[in-house]
Amino acid sequence: MTPIRGALILAAVLAVLTGLYRYADIEATGAARFASALTALRLHDAELNRDLLRLHAGDLLHYDSVNAAVEAIEKDLRSLSDHAGPLRPQVAALARLARHKAILLERFKSAHALVRNSLAYFLHLQETLSADHPAVPSLGAAMLRFVRRPAQKNRRTLEELLARLPAREPFTPLRNHTRLLLRLLPKQQRLLGELLNTPLGATATRLAVVHEAALARLQRRADGFRLALYMAAAVFFVQLTLALIRLQRANRRLRQEMRQRLEAERQLLQAQKMEALGSFASGIAHDFNNLLAGVRGYLVLAREQLAAGERPEGALERIDTIVGRGQEMIQRLLQFARPRSDRSVQFDPSQVVEEALGFVRPTLPKAVSLRFANRLPEDRRVRGRPGEWQQVVVNLVRNAADAVGNQGHIEVLLDEAENGVRLRVRDDGGGIEPERLATLFDPFASGKPVGLGTGLGLTIVRRIVEGHGGRIEVDSQPGQGTCFTVNFPGTPLQR
Repeated sequence: MTPIRGALILAAVLAVLTGLYRYADIEATGAARFASALTALRLHDAELNRDLLRLHAGDLLHYDSVNAAVEAIEKDLRSLSDHAGPLRPQVAALARLARHKAILLERFKSAHALVRNSLAYFLHLQETLSADHPAVPSLGAAMLRFVRRPAQKNRRTLEELLARLPAREPFTPLRNHTRLLLRLLPKQQRLLGELLNTPLGATATRLAVVHEAALARLQRRADGFRLALYMAAAVFFVQLTLALIRLQRANRRLRQEMRQRLEAERQLLQAQKMEALGSFASGIAHDFNNLLAGVRGYLVLAREQLAAGERPEGALERIDTIVGRGQEMIQRLLQFARPRSDRSVQFDPSQVVEEALGFVRPTLPKAVSLRFANRLPEDRRVRGRPGEWQQVVVNLVRNAADAVGNQGHIEVLLDEAENGVRLRVRDDGGGIEPERLATLFDPFASGKPVGLGTGLGLTIVRRIVEGHGGRIEVDSQPGQGTCFTVNFPGTPLQR
């Protein structure tokens, strides 16, 4: 046998063993998911039974957790069906039990709601009429005993007291609700018993025992294929070594490509900043014209005061104040235009947001109001890149300004979130169509007319937010405005 033929045979053996092992491993993986879904179903069924008892006892005042448990059971059944294999008939029987329990649950919820409402009316009427007839207080006490235990003895007592009540107003509503509760409470008790006795969890437990045995067989078969595969793989040690060398070379190329991509992203962020600065130019120029007009006016006043032999200290102080404002505007522009730094620092998020709004405010139309509500403590600090935070604020506010047009309201809110800091930018513009929401953050998915947007603003915002470990969400309805919510994570060191 030539070396080439031997290598080909070994390669064929390795391929067959690999295929068998992968098939066995896939089966084992599906079986493991089946077992996990069974465990989850038993847990959710137990939670459902617990919440039903809490509802009956009055400890639970709504059906949210009950509905959530039913939805979880349905999800577990779908997962079981996806990985049932030869156990599909047993899974179908389990699904029938779940459907039966769901039907009983709807009947129980209807009865429970009627009982709860009727009992509330009964207690109110009993308290109101307790002084009008001596049987009313006793009727209330008997009803409470019947609610706790709708036994025949308590029922007879309640019926006897009901017979003593006059069949006239104002006792008629009290009599009606008493009869309704006499009819509904046993029905509710019966439905609760049927729900708790539905053997959904027990059937799932029996199925789990059968499945565990099948899973053990699959695991033993997968282990056998794994051992044979390892033995065959040893023959190809040299080839694997060569493959490792090739992987190392590919890894170096990948790191180089990643560095190039990061550099391209930095350039994109900087270019987007420059685009924003260009849009700020008209507003900044208008503000500078106003400042220069003020300086000119106070210079004229100073000359007149000097000509009259007066000291122009007031005019000079005004000029100094105006020049200081101009320097602040230039400083903010330079800070915004500064290239991003990859180094995270601790900073005051309120100050960063206020500075970003200072860039945008001069560019807004006069009929557009921009309000900032800061609900963070004064000493609140976060860790991140302040320049990128400003870029997020600027992009979101500019989008809001585009949405409201020449007249509207924009609100920026900054407050504490559950695990960090939350920034919200809300406008009362025309909103976003539902079909656009799914692709809103995709590159070049601009909703503006051609030539008025690059389609990269929200893409950059999402990358910055995710780069800080946060997330961004949008809530919008056509004609009702839009709200972007950005959650930045916090750590104990950020206080």
